[in-house]
Amino acid sequence: MSGKHVIFVGTDAGRLEHLSSVLDGSGLSVADAIDSPHHAAPMSGARPQVCLLDATDADVDTAITGVALLDVAWPDSCVVVMHDDTDPAVVRSILDAGALSIVASATPPGRLRSTLEAAADGHGLIDVDVVRPVIDLYATLHAESRRRNRAVIEALAAAVEAKDSVTSRHLRAVSRLATQLAAQVEPSLCDDDDFLFGCLLHDVGKIGVPERILMKPGALTADEWEVMRRHPATGAKVVRPLGLSSVVTDIVLYHHERWDGRGYPEGRSGEEIPLSARIFSVCDALEAMTAARPYRGPLAPNVAYERVLVEAGQQFDPQVVDALSRGVSSGKVDLEAAGGLDVEQPARRRISSSLG
Repeated sequence: MSGKHVIFVGTDAGRLEHLSSVLDGSGLSVADAIDSPHHAAPMSGARPQVCLLDATDADVDTAITGVALLDVAWPDSCVVVMHDDTDPAVVRSILDAGALSIVASATPPGRLRSTLEAAADGHGLIDVDVVRPVIDLYATLHAESRRRNRAVIEALAAAVEAKDSVTSRHLRAVSRLATQLAAQVEPSLCDDDDFLFGCLLHDVGKIGVPERILMKPGALTADEWEVMRRHPATGAKVVRPLGLSSVVTDIVLYHHERWDGRGYPEGRSGEEIPLSARIFSVCDALEAMTAARPYRGPLAPNVAYERVLVEAGQQFDPQVVDALSRGVSSGKVDLEAAGGLDVEQPARRRISSSLG
């Protein structure tokens, strides 16, 4: 970086002296000093690669004006602003005005030197102490967003539960089971709130299905099945505007797809189906078989489990079923706890697939 120069803009002689010592031996040198950006003017000879604007005692508007003036005088120079206001709005305003980096007046010498060296090469390097409040604000906003998401999801789940008491029990049971299985297949999904959100919202599209169809004790007609099969697409339309993760939408939209491509609504097959939906569909079928419905009684968990094993490679992803088998063998997937064995419902049977 030999021959690269820094110009100091400010009136604090102590800071100028400190800057000279910081740059000693760095390949950067203080080319000049001016007391105000208003005095900046095109220079002949060596041009500064970096302008260090000392705006420590200036308000944000003055700092922004200073950046603009320096940019006009030395358009090829990078401006680093020294400013102690770490309010995120102030930091953003100064950067938007054209500053490459911001440092605090108490920035340690090594960090100040690194920032100026990076600026001389055209790279920004924000002082950690300056950017920390911005990071903290983002974290706070993110946490608030997640809380709002939870509130919306709980409200939607409650709406489904209010429409169908069977679905109410199903939502809770299948979510517990799916979380256990996800831990065996892809632990990152198990720890992801969005996976749980998708489980809770998977049947939100049933809000658009008439209760006479949802609660019908006998076989559905072809037209009624057509209405029922719309619920994944309807659910996706409900959740997409919420700005939730694609994991949520994937579960809602694809939980009735089949590994062999004979599912709905899009007839996807194999790994075209998102992993989150492949995991969930196994649990959806298990819980559906072990819970009572208006049209039939519950199956014992071991019977439902055997039926799922038989469907590996047909209805279900065989690797997910293998993970289920390992989880059941190790006790990490608890079919008894997850499957709601509610035998109080009447055991009336519908002529339909035993896998829900």
